[in-house]
Amino acid sequence: MSQNKTLSPTSRHFRQSVAAGIVMGLVDHAVSRGADRNLLLVSAGLPTDHVIDPNRRVPLEFHIRVTREAKRLCNDPALAIEHATAHGFDSLSIVGLIAYASPTIRDAIDQLNRFGRLVTDISVIGKDRFTLSDESDGTWLTDNRLDQPPFPECTETTFIWLIRAARERGSLPYCSLAEVTHADPGTRSAFEKALGAPIRFGARRNAICVSKAWLDYPINEYPTYAFSVFCAHADLLLKELDAEGSFATQIERLILPMLHTGTVTAGSVARQMDMSGQRLYRALRAEGTSFEHLLARLRHRFAKGYLAEGRTSLKEIAYLLGYSDVSAFARAFKQREGVPPGVFARTRRAQERPTTAGSPE
Repeated sequence: MSQNKTLSPTSRHFRQSVAAGIVMGLVDHAVSRGADRNLLLVSAGLPTDHVIDPNRRVPLEFHIRVTREAKRLCNDPALAIEHATAHGFDSLSIVGLIAYASPTIRDAIDQLNRFGRLVTDISVIGKDRFTLSDESDGTWLTDNRLDQPPFPECTETTFIWLIRAARERGSLPYCSLAEVTHADPGTRSAFEKALGAPIRFGARRNAICVSKAWLDYPINEYPTYAFSVFCAHADLLLKELDAEGSFATQIERLILPMLHTGTVTAGSVARQMDMSGQRLYRALRAEGTSFEHLLARLRHRFAKGYLAEGRTSLKEIAYLLGYSDVSAFARAFKQREGVPPGVFARTRRAQERPTTAGSPE
């Protein structure tokens, strides 16, 4: 992770969240495959006794949790890929409706950058979630999502939804290669089939090489007037989302890309916000927290994510979270969790070990 990566100045929240409609779409698909609905809803922190507003926000970690639980119950590592392949983005989110009402794929990408936080309000490297670049080997569409905590299923489904609108209408050469930062979790075959292109795992970025013809592909799935109606509704939802922010969440967003440096201080964050350290402390104290508490909580949250994934060594985790060495990380983790990181990782992997399809442990 390079030190010149910064968060988008327009993203004011750190409490990463996702629209409930995205989570419910996966729940419905898993239930159709034999999973227990109530168990999945509880896993996602959602109520089980009434209809859920698809625009309601739920924490991103709940989405991750229900995704992993759905895959476990269905005994299918490619479940999220199959869901994205079978169900259009427009059936799950107002942002999907806007994308499908856009004149072309290129226009749809612009709208995803404008309204994408309504789907997943997450940390982004740079200004826009999606960027296009002409390179020696073609035109690349890069997803600048900062993958912390690790959520490879988000990368898979995002790319599938991006190319699905054009692919389902013809044999246009839309994608020739995909690069993803995560290792192959056993979904290569399903992922390559869904994209119609080879996948390069363990790459330095999440991106797909696309054709110019694909970018100019006309969508216009809905009448022209519908585009304006959808955008007006989305603008109102964005205002509501921005109003939910707190000073503490803004601080956490600024801390995140600096974690690995090990030099995160209240003073360095205060300077980014053009305020004094004293003012920063007073503002956090007014919200019942402190800079030290936020930093420790953030480190612990991501530590648990890395350990649960099982793909990152303790030494690498210590580096990513800015600890001086593994022993310092282990002491801090045990103090908050009650067990050493190695014990936590083994216990979590044992709990998530696949069982018979449709049967809970």
